[in-house]
Amino acid sequence: MKKPVSVGVIILAMVVLIAVSGSAMAARPEPAGSESSGITVQTSAHVDGIFQSHTDFALQQGTSTIAYSENTVAINGVTDYSKNTNINTGNVVNGQDNLQTDRIITFDGGDGGRMVSDENVLVQTVGTEEVSAAGCCPWGSTTDATLPAECETVQAGSKMDVTEVSASSSSGVRAIADAPGTTVSLDYSIDAHGINQTPGSLENAAIGSATAYVDGNIMQGNNGTSQSTNMEYHDVTSVDGLFDLSKDVSYTSAPN
Repeated sequence: MKKPVSVGVIILAMVVLIAVSGSAMAARPEPAGSESSGITVQTSAHVDGIFQSHTDFALQQGTSTIAYSENTVAINGVTDYSKNTNINTGNVVNGQDNLQTDRIITFDGGDGGRMVSDENVLVQTVGTEEVSAAGCCPWGSTTDATLPAECETVQAGSKMDVTEVSASSSSGVRAIADAPGTTVSLDYSIDAHGINQTPGSLENAAIGSATAYVDGNIMQGNNGTSQSTNMEYHDVTSVDGLFDLSKDVSYTSAPN
């Protein structure tokens, strides 16, 4: 039986961050090394009792960084958990990712059960101005650079503290490439609702609290030592009670 909760919220949100700049400004991917690695992990679990799942991932290629983390703990309830993770440290093209995750969680706490879960994904690129397409270092002093300096950091994620929920999330990051025109990108989505919820109704909605967020800090130069662009973006959506929460985040950056 569901416990009576006084607050009901249905939220749908979509955030799109696009950094496209003139004079060859904006984030640029880092070429892969002489070797590349791949990791694929598939996890599936069904448990009535205690469930724990923890993932930490960090990849640095030159001055590009990709990071991902997830931590889920469920106690005294029925948990169905499925997750696929794919990692590729080689060069990719538009439409492919260096990191991709897909996760589905269903939790029914019954009497006294509780699940807490948090997930975060990040991409960061740093580069200096350079007179050739090979440059990627700290800020410099060249006044006629073809690749101006830049530093861009974007992260997105979610948190849940629930007694009942059916949630799915996915993430994708691209930051390693050597093909011209390949963009740096980050995508994250979360959809959390009740196990038997009717779309658009709070009947049988999820119970507990949840937060979904995105943070972006975009700094770009303009053919020299001066900084021409400084953009910060912070977006947080939180619910508490009976809820249906959905958020989609998409970030891409490439020079014109």
